Amino acid sequence: MVRRLLLACAAVTLVAQAPVISFDKTHHDFGRITPDRKAAAKYRVTNTGNAILSITQVRPSCGCTATVLGKWSIGPGEGTDLEATFDPKGLKGGVRKSIEVVCNDPKTPTVSLTLEAEVVQEIMPSVESVYFHLVPKSATTRGSVRYASGNGEAVQLLDAKAPGAPFLSFGYRQEGKDVVLEVAFDGRKVPAGRFRGVEQATVRFSNPRMNQLPLNIQWELKPSIQTSPMELVFQDAPGKELRQKLSLKQADGRAFRITATRCSLNGVRVEGLGAKAAAQEVSVVLPATLKAGRYSEVLSLNTDDPDQPELTIRLAVILK
Repeated sequence: MVRRLLLACAAVTLVAQAPVISFDKTHHDFGRITPDRKAAAKYRVTNTGNAILSITQVRPSCGCTATVLGKWSIGPGEGTDLEATFDPKGLKGGVRKSIEVVCNDPKTPTVSLTLEAEVVQEIMPSVESVYFHLVPKSATTRGSVRYASGNGEAVQLLDAKAPGAPFLSFGYRQEGKDVVLEVAFDGRKVPAGRFRGVEQATVRFSNPRMNQLPLNIQWELKPSIQTSPMELVFQDAPGKELRQKLSLKQADGRAFRITATRCSLNGVRVEGLGAKAAAQEVSVVLPATLKAGRYSEVLSLNTDDPDQPELTIRLAVILK
């Protein structure tokens, strides 16, 4: 009887001896940080149990590293520090990371530590691209980009340039600690034969750590000669000639002439050419020799209009 009682007491003593892991905090907020500097946080680990606590693994999520600074085995009542380092390079906005700590605490074998930050650029553009869509050839259109201060210091813009794009010009104004860049697109300065494009501008600042930023500028001119319809659809049985009407109109009312035609589909011809007028109607004719099938082709029209020397019309053909 006495022996069984001693064994039971020993078993209770063994069960009661166990490590207990605890942290002074499980979350750290870095607040606002810039992407050029790593940030570090410390978490204090304490063993509040009555057996040795062994930390066996520290598993950080992508974008941060973590390690135990002191001992990996901690006696009862002792503590050590775990340090997490976060690299914000290439990130922006709110970011949250986690670290999983694995130990021999029987009740809490894993603990999840978290950290968060708001990654801000020292100079923050409101947009990374400016779009000029269907700009009239005879007009000037404007867009703007705000460069906001992310570090509390005034943004100082030096200049903005877009090499090889004489139709773009830049100006800027200070608004508090921010700068607003104004981009002007002058359709009259676009070289003949160009109707759309993507330009790369460089905006320079006095900030030594962030002295320049790229700015994409995409543009498309409004057609000088408008077509109706914009796509011709042919759907019928094979073995017969098919035709569709195509109307063309010069936006400014100037007379023009179609000087040449070509099509990616052999045998297609355009009838009604030759007249010089601001509004014209021609017929696009498909040959009877076309076999059954689906065709997606392009019809090109050359004109003597200096603002629209070439027109392209999509042809969709279904013969079955």
